[in-house]
Amino acid sequence: MLSRRRSVSTRLRFFSVSRLRVIHIMSSVLKIPTAMASGAASRRHSLDWSHVGLPPREPQLRTGFAPSVIAIAAVIVGLFFGLTQYTELAENAQEQVERYYKYFIDVQVMIFIGFGFLMTFMRRYSYGAVSLNYFASALMFLEAILMIGATQQVFWNYHRTKIQIDMALLIDCAFCAGSGMIAFGAIIGKATPTQVLWLLFWQVPLYALNQQLVIHTFKALDMGGTIVIHLFGAYYGLAASLMISRKQPLHGLDNPKNSGAYLNDIFSMIGTIFLFIYWPSFNGALASVAYANQTSATYAEKSAQFLAIVNTLLSLLGAVLSVFATSALVGGRFNMVHIQNSTLAGGVAMGAACTLRLTPGGALAVGLGAGAISTLGFQYLMPFLDRTIGLGDTCGVHNLHGIPAIVGTLVAGLAALGQHSDYLEHDTGRQQLGYQVLAGVVTMGIAIAGGLLGGFVVSWFNPCRDETMALPELFDDGPWWVGQRVEPMPISTSIHLSTLNSRHQKDGGSTQRGNAANASVSMANTLVPNPAEPRRHGSACPAAPIAVSGVPAAVAHHSLTVSGQQGAAHGAAAASEIVASVPFLAFQQQQQQMAAAAAAAHQYPQPFMSTAVLMGGAAGGGGANNDRPLFSDDVIGMETALAPVQPMQQPAYSQASAGPNNV
Repeated sequence: MLSRRRSVSTRLRFFSVSRLRVIHIMSSVLKIPTAMASGAASRRHSLDWSHVGLPPREPQLRTGFAPSVIAIAAVIVGLFFGLTQYTELAENAQEQVERYYKYFIDVQVMIFIGFGFLMTFMRRYSYGAVSLNYFASALMFLEAILMIGATQQVFWNYHRTKIQIDMALLIDCAFCAGSGMIAFGAIIGKATPTQVLWLLFWQVPLYALNQQLVIHTFKALDMGGTIVIHLFGAYYGLAASLMISRKQPLHGLDNPKNSGAYLNDIFSMIGTIFLFIYWPSFNGALASVAYANQTSATYAEKSAQFLAIVNTLLSLLGAVLSVFATSALVGGRFNMVHIQNSTLAGGVAMGAACTLRLTPGGALAVGLGAGAISTLGFQYLMPFLDRTIGLGDTCGVHNLHGIPAIVGTLVAGLAALGQHSDYLEHDTGRQQLGYQVLAGVVTMGIAIAGGLLGGFVVSWFNPCRDETMALPELFDDGPWWVGQRVEPMPISTSIHLSTLNSRHQKDGGSTQRGNAANASVSMANTLVPNPAEPRRHGSACPAAPIAVSGVPAAVAHHSLTVSGQQGAAHGAAAASEIVASVPFLAFQQQQQQMAAAAAAAHQYPQPFMSTAVLMGGAAGGGGANNDRPLFSDDVIGMETALAPVQPMQQPAYSQASAGPNNV
């Protein structure tokens, strides 16, 4: 009994001394005031390490984002005063509202609610998904009034001196914002708000130019925007993502934050359902005929809006059926990523051909095929491109918008071969097919070239010398929003990066991306004195590695398993690159030896953290939930973070006896 009390007293003294040392280290090395470090140690998140090594983002928003918005707003206001006016409606004002406003509202719901909530699947970036979608759509809408109005009314077509704002122009501007949100889906979580601002600002004039070429020059069939909205937005965003992500580590599927959670997927499905309901209005918004032209309009023109709505609806319904079936076939179970995205591929694929007189079976077949192709893209093509060329496609816009848009362009061209000329923009179906292909190729060229240029400029031009986003900041609301903090990366991510670097170095190469990743995930080993060298406050002592995420690294325990047959030595070598050593007293090693002896005697379980468990392997049996950062919402205080993994309810151990029964 006396031995047990002495052991408890020794432990209390150790943790008190360790706590003071850690406070001293953090106040001197990390520049944290000692009063704050000591007085707030017991408060929630007071000594959270999630900010260690990360640059402050408040100055970046003040010096980069806010001035950019102010400057753009000032220019837009000045141009609105000088170049715009409301159209002269006279007696047609009510007709404009009745003809367009309902569809305009439907399109607005899709842009601001549908696309916004569709991107909330990321468990740590829901604020940014909805709010930046809100901001960027408003910005692009205002800019599009000037750019699209200028291309349609000033430079071409009417050659007016001022831009006349009417309901049709506003719907076109909403379409432009929708194309921007498609591009935003490719770069979301990897670009700073300032980069997002300028990338989407640059997209608007390119969109206006491409729309003029496709609709008015090539006269392609594209009432629902398959080419000018979806194809352009997808490949512009993918090209920009490729440029932005070329120096970012883990910017794709291998980032643990680029994943969903249960409630996030539910909110994302809300966006999917809104898009599904309003997509027929999206494709048919501009297909109506003015009351004054009803007598002179052809039957094809009068039936265009009806055909757009019905063809789109049947295609969407077909996509829903095929996606559920294909998802079950390729994965054995339903995948929410497929359900959230690929079920909408029917609306994308039908946009160009929606005004053609297809058979109901043909419209349904287009949706069935588009849904299956999109699902296969998510399952196979997306990981392949991420792995081979580093194409980080956060929301899978290539599979939802890009590939279905290519399919839809070809469907419109092929379907035109059997259509009456009244339904076409050219005299014959062959001519229409050729111009459809030309419009698609030109659109992809402008989008890719513009996205590469825009992505290069926003990643290279840095007048304020803002630091690039570190690995823990990717796909995380923490750096940008009040009340949020950066979630530390799990230790498995660090081990994964070290493994990638080791493999690359064995091949005789070096990876700048991997080295930057380790620098951002790891804390410098100078955080504390090197335990292998004599220290000013005492002699060297064993070190228990602690990962930056706060999860005690398993190197301190003698049973670290990397993957199946690999030994503990490899795991220790890998972990030593990504952890910072925190010194402990010598009796810690004695406790570990005691735990090993007890485990050998089958009396007490030995503490064990397998990398197979951390990586979500078979040993863990539970997937990514087993690899939870220690600094989660239910963890309080630095003492918890510094305490190593301990055996449960160990009795006091006496040096006098080699067995665990002598208490």
